[in-house]
Amino acid sequence: MPRPTEIQNIIEEAVAEVLDAALPRLRAEIVRRAVEVVESLAPAPGASPSDLLNAAVASIQESGSQAEILRHLLEGTARFAGRVALFVVKGANINGWQGIGFEDNDVIKSISVNSSSGLVGKAIQGRAPASGTSAEFDSGFLSTVKAPAENGCLVLPLVVKDKAAAVIYADGGTAPGGQLDASALQALTRFAAIWLEVSALRKANGSQAEEAPQAVPMAASGAAAAAAPASEETELHKKARRFAKLLVEEIKLYNQPKVDEGRLHRDLYDRLKADIEKSRATYDKRYAESAVASADYFTQELVRILADNDISLMGAGFPR
Repeated sequence: MPRPTEIQNIIEEAVAEVLDAALPRLRAEIVRRAVEVVESLAPAPGASPSDLLNAAVASIQESGSQAEILRHLLEGTARFAGRVALFVVKGANINGWQGIGFEDNDVIKSISVNSSSGLVGKAIQGRAPASGTSAEFDSGFLSTVKAPAENGCLVLPLVVKDKAAAVIYADGGTAPGGQLDASALQALTRFAAIWLEVSALRKANGSQAEEAPQAVPMAASGAAAAAAPASEETELHKKARRFAKLLVEEIKLYNQPKVDEGRLHRDLYDRLKADIEKSRATYDKRYAESAVASADYFTQELVRILADNDISLMGAGFPR
């Protein structure tokens, strides 16, 4: 029987032969995947900013989970900035989730930022984008990553259910002249927030029907018996209006050019009919048979959001 040293030599030679045979294929696979990633982030030849924005919005809309929405949001914003990073808000903690464009994108996962000061605090408290220098983002951030060449950055809150669920950090990158398109970044962040809410509501609608009000126990006082149904109906009205608002905001954000043209030519409904009726069906599925059906919040929000409360801008074909 071969001695242990001979066995080790035999194994080492066999492993070396396998690696020599596999390395070319492995190298080719690594290159192929790297090219796919780069191509997914690089603009297509001749693509306009609106094309890139529409593609990013479509990717977010096609996402099937919260994680996918966040990933596609990050990838979309990377098309309009040199570097982007997403930080998730959990109570008082804001922890790095992922970055794109940094020397080491995964280092973002090890970063936690202060939620009560600087640009982060300003963005979260105001629920609006905040711009400034990268040093204002977080005192320890620049000790982990290089400062951007232009020293400016933008912090955008991802506001879901009136609370900041995450923040996007964006700058022009470390090379001079890097892009930082604030308008595109704001549009994508806003759409992702709306889509997170709409997706959650649609999922809830598909998994369970609206619960009927609980019967008031016989022993309850008259005042309590009257207050409980009233309170439940008030809450139902709030939910219906909010759902309608989200659906219509989605229509507006995804069809802004058509909205502008429709207002100009006073034919919003004709231009947006397919999207409006699809969203109306979603709203009716949830609330058409409920106690708030007569309020028709969906139509109210269409007129308020799309037509700035001027129903004539909806056009003659708009059902009233």
